[in-house]
Amino acid sequence: MKFCVFGAGAVGGFVGGMIARTNVEVSLIARGEHLSTIKANGLKVITSEEQFVIDVPATDTPRDLGVQDVIFLSAKAHSLTDAAKAIRPLLGPETTVISAQNGIPFWYFYAHGGVLEGHTLQTVDPNRRIADTIGTKRSIGCVITSSNTIEAPGVVRSIGNQIFSLGEPDGSISARLKQVANLLESAGLSAPTSGNIRGELWLKMWGNVSFSSMAVLTVSKLGPLAEDKDLQALGISIMREVRSVGEALGIEFNATIQERLESTKRIADHKTSILQDLEFGRPMEVDGITGAVVELGRLLGVQTPMIDLIYSLMRQRAREAGLYPETGVDPLEEGS
Repeated sequence: MKFCVFGAGAVGGFVGGMIARTNVEVSLIARGEHLSTIKANGLKVITSEEQFVIDVPATDTPRDLGVQDVIFLSAKAHSLTDAAKAIRPLLGPETTVISAQNGIPFWYFYAHGGVLEGHTLQTVDPNRRIADTIGTKRSIGCVITSSNTIEAPGVVRSIGNQIFSLGEPDGSISARLKQVANLLESAGLSAPTSGNIRGELWLKMWGNVSFSSMAVLTVSKLGPLAEDKDLQALGISIMREVRSVGEALGIEFNATIQERLESTKRIADHKTSILQDLEFGRPMEVDGITGAVVELGRLLGVQTPMIDLIYSLMRQRAREAGLYPETGVDPLEEGS
């Protein structure tokens, strides 16, 4: 099997490193100093239990690798339009693409049913360029619960749980879903299969839209945000709005807000990925996460005043840092 990680950063590099120790042909798509270090010295993976170095093909030119059986697409949501163009040489008729972005994925309304079947969110996939290139039928959803960092170029560190929940957009437990889950499990990763991957997505969105956004605005780890009574109240208000949007789409949340809050407290020292992006000067995932919920709220007629405010502040914070990928889409404007 040929397995390519497209976006071998903190998460993708960890996944690629773990799978490279199985009987699978792994390759990595990366860029910059991280890529040059991997090519020169291999990729070093550090976990709480071990550290090791793998030597696998790594490039910033996907056409060098040819058609793949499985692609782990861990590029950031805002970079997917460009990634979709670059990924074409890797795609064959039977290629499976594991979509591992935060926020609402480009395939969300594929096999969704109802009046929104086939709908495209402009904050996620402007003009359907991603879906039309990658193909929704190729896609498997992946919701990641993990803490990973690029400790130095060519070095990724894994901290805490590593759970990769996988699910088909149509809710089936297909043969290819089982195959991908077995592959990740064989590499020592937890890869449960879900018949309700959208529900898993929304549970993660609770934290992404609320406390991850607040972490950027306050430049804070999660602990103070979840413990301070006033900031906690703000986070809960945002979570209630997120839940209202999800429920309008038919999502049943299988946890309470209090349970989600307690899980945030348990990772008090965690620095969210979007805050790391701000600190390291990397483009920030604003539209595909918070902006997508704003767009959905307007589409569904659900009022989201706190999310609208947080989105506006996040967007301006990213713009001031020169880290906001401008798309010309503004979900706060009617008809955008």
